[in-house]
Amino acid sequence: MKNYKKLMSVFIVLTLLVVLSGCSGDPTKPIELGKGGVFETILVIPIAWIMQFFGGLFNNSFAIGIIITTIIVRTIAWPIYAKSNDLSIKMAVAQPEMQRVQAKYATRKDPESQQKMQMEMMAVYKKYGINFMGCLMPFLQMPIFLAMYQVVQRIWRTGGTYADQVSNQSFLGIDLSKAGNFAALYGEPGDIAGWILAVIVAGTMFALNVLATKKPSYSKNTASHNPQNAQAEQTQKMMKYMQYFMVFMMFSISLQSNSLALYWVVGNVYSIGQNLINRYINEKKYEKMKNKDLVG
Repeated sequence: MKNYKKLMSVFIVLTLLVVLSGCSGDPTKPIELGKGGVFETILVIPIAWIMQFFGGLFNNSFAIGIIITTIIVRTIAWPIYAKSNDLSIKMAVAQPEMQRVQAKYATRKDPESQQKMQMEMMAVYKKYGINFMGCLMPFLQMPIFLAMYQVVQRIWRTGGTYADQVSNQSFLGIDLSKAGNFAALYGEPGDIAGWILAVIVAGTMFALNVLATKKPSYSKNTASHNPQNAQAEQTQKMMKYMQYFMVFMMFSISLQSNSLALYWVVGNVYSIGQNLINRYINEKKYEKMKNKDLVG
């Protein structure tokens, strides 16, 4: 289940990246009030309003608008993230009992024994309140992140309702209207600052992946009755390759836009802090559950 959940998480992020890069509409279209469908009205416009509001407070700074809005959006999505992590800690707490059940039926492969094993496993899930629908929770974040992606790409476009409030596109010497551009490898126009931002995006994404795959102490402390089999090892290798591909993909997409790269840098740094905080909270939850004798 652990390997499946990790693979699902990586798959979700990869799917999100594909959607963002190819299926998110025309990024050159300005954001205009009263135009667009339900998605635009419910998510894109409110996020754009927040970005232009804070940008306007700081000399029409597009960068400040991106930074503050990213923090706000990620904080709003935090409960979804926390709900998904609740499943992880419940799985860690229940793991010893799950492994005892698996060990009990390890050599009994007849249908009747397998059915009994499933029934006992279901009893463990019920005891610890484990609901595997929690694996789908990250999908609820996708519309929010997709809307944020569109706002970063479109809010500053000429003719847009909020373009004037984010007209200052300079940030620490970086022009957010430019892009790194792969064409720079062949001597064509490309912004060197965009390449630096893209490298930072890749670096922070790699650090986030390493942190996300690192076992928390309570998970390390759970005993294992069965050695890791070949299939589990293969799954871990596949997950690692997918993570490398995800880092490269984010690097490539970041070269399309300096503003998008800045958004992902801020988002990745926020996610690293979010992960560290959530680990600390989960440690406390685990200790609390131990004190209630839920862990033997």
